[in-house]
Amino acid sequence: MLECSNMKLIEHSNQNQQVESLSHLACAHCDLIQSLPKMKLGETARCIRCNNVLYRNQKNSLNRSLAFAITGLILFVISNLFPLLSLKAMGLTQEGTLFATSLSLLQADRPFLGLLIFLTTIVFPLTTLLGTIYVLIQVKMNRINKYTAPLFRFLRSTDVWGMLEIFMLAVLVSVVKLGDLADVIFGVSLYSFCLLILSLSLLSSSLNPHDVWNKLRIVKGCQL
Repeated sequence: MLECSNMKLIEHSNQNQQVESLSHLACAHCDLIQSLPKMKLGETARCIRCNNVLYRNQKNSLNRSLAFAITGLILFVISNLFPLLSLKAMGLTQEGTLFATSLSLLQADRPFLGLLIFLTTIVFPLTTLLGTIYVLIQVKMNRINKYTAPLFRFLRSTDVWGMLEIFMLAVLVSVVKLGDLADVIFGVSLYSFCLLILSLSLLSSSLNPHDVWNKLRIVKGCQL
């Protein structure tokens, strides 16, 4: 087993508070198992083989992540209640929502593409937000049950399926192409959708999964 003294610790903060040492962590990139030292707030441990980040000791990681998740859920609701874009041409106005986009593709004999957009823009983001809120509230209130760990593991495996950024890029390309044919009116949902993408990005960067796993190991001896 490689000793902690070989680890690269960077991004030191000026705070002197230390946290309890975690057990051992396997690098997500090269699978090398390494032990962690006692780390101060703001320190980052990196793998000695591939330099991948193993652990970031962030302050209030769970609280900030919960705040971003709740914010994202509110923005998600707004993004689906109001039109995303409106097209006005020859006196006619047509509005479209996120759900209407998937439905239109299904009606246009493109079921696979419609289902893909529905899953990546509605189902997976909503599952991520609701599941993260549920897990973090349970962790903070120490009311962990046997479903918490499998749910969190499932959420970590579906992160890559949230493709809101790609959908937003496709919307922008469509707006540019349709600009010469019709008047494009941005709806409230478009702005909330942009903020939703930002909230999910902040959630991903602030949530330290090792903090959750460590809490699950401690509280009621949850089986991982």
